[in-house]
Amino acid sequence: MLPEKEYSELPIHSRDSSGGSTYYRSTRGLVLRHARFIKLGSWALLGLGALGWLWLLAASSEEQAPGDASSVVRPADAQSSSGSSSSKPLQLPSWLTPLRWDSSPTTSDLDAPSISYQPFSAAANVPLPPEATLQERLEAWRTAPTSEPATFVKWNQETCWDVQSNQINDQLHKSSELWASMNQSEILGRRFAMIAELERHASEGAFEVGGGRSLVGEGRGMVMTAGGADNLKRVALHLHIMRNYHNNTLPCEIFHFPSEAPELLDPIHAHLAGLNAKLVPVAMGEKVEGRKSFHIKGQAMIESSFREVLYLDSDNLPAMDPEYIFDSPGYTRLGAFFYPDYWKTVPHNQIWHILGIQCRDEWEMEAGQLFIDKAQHLDALLLARYMMIDWEFWFNFSDGDKDTFRYAMLALRKRWAVPGRYMAAAGLPRNTLSGWCGHTMLQHDHKGEPIFVHYNLLKQIPSGVYKGFTWGRHKMLPDFPPDPDEGFDDSGLPSKDDVDADMLADADYMGRALSPAPEVVRRRAALERGMRMRFHGGGNSAFCTDVYHEDIRPITDDGEEAEPAVNVKWDDPIVEVKWDSFEHLKDFEENWYKEGKNAKGTGYQIS
Repeated sequence: MLPEKEYSELPIHSRDSSGGSTYYRSTRGLVLRHARFIKLGSWALLGLGALGWLWLLAASSEEQAPGDASSVVRPADAQSSSGSSSSKPLQLPSWLTPLRWDSSPTTSDLDAPSISYQPFSAAANVPLPPEATLQERLEAWRTAPTSEPATFVKWNQETCWDVQSNQINDQLHKSSELWASMNQSEILGRRFAMIAELERHASEGAFEVGGGRSLVGEGRGMVMTAGGADNLKRVALHLHIMRNYHNNTLPCEIFHFPSEAPELLDPIHAHLAGLNAKLVPVAMGEKVEGRKSFHIKGQAMIESSFREVLYLDSDNLPAMDPEYIFDSPGYTRLGAFFYPDYWKTVPHNQIWHILGIQCRDEWEMEAGQLFIDKAQHLDALLLARYMMIDWEFWFNFSDGDKDTFRYAMLALRKRWAVPGRYMAAAGLPRNTLSGWCGHTMLQHDHKGEPIFVHYNLLKQIPSGVYKGFTWGRHKMLPDFPPDPDEGFDDSGLPSKDDVDADMLADADYMGRALSPAPEVVRRRAALERGMRMRFHGGGNSAFCTDVYHEDIRPITDDGEEAEPAVNVKWDDPIVEVKWDSFEHLKDFEENWYKEGKNAKGTGYQIS
């Protein structure tokens, strides 16, 4: 247990509109005193202490709690309030405001006099325009809302009150104690350290296109990471299929840790060169034995010679040439195209406080594939790499590397494009003993067509997978054609092929999200709120996924479900589709096996 002195030196601080600083001492000293009374068994003294505390609360000002719904600006009002938000003081509720024991300032390692923090409001969550400078982005992050962690979590719960059905239980079991142990000083220390990292890179000229120390790169290309013979042969197989069946011509750089480099005379070098690909050892970092090498991804994209990057995992094979997504409306507008996962980030994950934004009810990121323009988002990649380098700490907030990219974009007040349809769960033609068996994340392009076959669980199936019995069907939400009877005015809004993250985040059952969206996107956003996933099987049986849907409409006073404002099928909306119902998937499995793939992940052929 920390001594009372250390507790009392953790201040809550704010800056009033006149520029004066106010320092407060923590309530924890009083809590410790009460703990001593309990240990001594002096119930009478404890009662007197409680009465005295109530008297102090009654004497304090009746300020509104930042966790109250009435103190949060609706997204529609955020733009108008954002201009003056930085001049308002951080309002603390009267029941959380500690006493000011003396009139002299308390020394703080947070350097409170230099920063005026924004108040709790939706204005803090509004993205900056694409043309905003790095300095403007870092200042918005530096001055983002802060408070005692419990107060920040209460604010988060207003928007993420219903994400428990999509939380990662393993991460909760591993990381909840760390989240609960973090105080405001440590949280802001982490925030400021990340800001300082980007300021250092800026001072070194990393963002200067064409400069001697620029990391931006030129042209378009694919980046993969693969270490070990099996991974390299799998990548070579994928490249062979992409070149010979999809007519893809993008150059490819395959990164690995130095210790994983194949021998100089290994035929893999010549084979890859014939596929317009080359092996590149990362300049920093090394493989961690006993762990997946998630932390290499950010380094690989930064070191790549390409400006515009398509990153692919080694177990992810496109079903057609993916280069056209670089020219999609969303990528062209935002310079990044990210893909959804099954999970959502819980409100008590302290990453929201580090980022200085309110929790977003949105899908986490599935980083088996992503498109990014380093000329626009090198800063985000450097920030993601910063977290991956210190993975033992930061992977407590992200399940592996995947959400470090999303967190970095949010920290810098940036947004990204998303596919035209939520991913499908693809799997075996028939059920296993434990049920419907999904083993592949089938991701879509901006038009809602399936393109990326990320077969991440296929290798977990112990037996019984062979040519003709690998992919047979998938479960997905329907695509929504325009409905003229809806009566919505979509004029001035992006098309259904130009969807970004804010058009889906925090959506309610009427499809209203953080930013306006066309009617078909609102219908999609409403239904996606009810998507759920479960694992089943394992051991001697196949380890599989299955997806299902829950009706998220609120119940009215008379016990009936509220009528939606968008026209969707709420009763079991998930559709099961045959694998070969899409023309470009018909020969996928045939070609995969024909070119030498073994479903168990070993024995790849190189001719």
